[in-house]
Amino acid sequence: MTEKRKALTRKQLIVLMLEQEGRCGCGCGVKLDPLGEGVIDEHWNPLGLTGTNETENRRLLRKPCARLKTDTEDTPRITKARRQGGEKGQWARRQNRGHGLIQSRNEWPKGQKLQSRGFPKKPKGKPE
Repeated sequence: MTEKRKALTRKQLIVLMLEQEGRCGCGCGVKLDPLGEGVIDEHWNPLGLTGTNETENRRLLRKPCARLKTDTEDTPRITKARRQGGEKGQWARRQNRGHGLIQSRNEWPKGQKLQSRGFPKKPKGKPE
């Protein structure tokens, strides 16, 4: 189970802003504008993987940069980790649904036959 996301305190936000010198943490170098386009705190290592809510695992990004990071980096990695861990995918669906819902032809109850699809009983041939 992954850790739940916690909001930054005002003090943590100020410390991160000073550490990044007021610039976006993605490396684009654009100044952060909390009142304009907005600022989002992102995790270096996502919570869905092995990330934590510690301040060392956080950085401040502009909203467009945060969206790009989430869509291109985080989401595919988290989805793959959940699939490999058995939380997603066909195996997980089968576990949630339960066993025995698909019945093999070899396991039909004794004395019960499969019903025909309704094809004509007489073979086709020359008309009499």
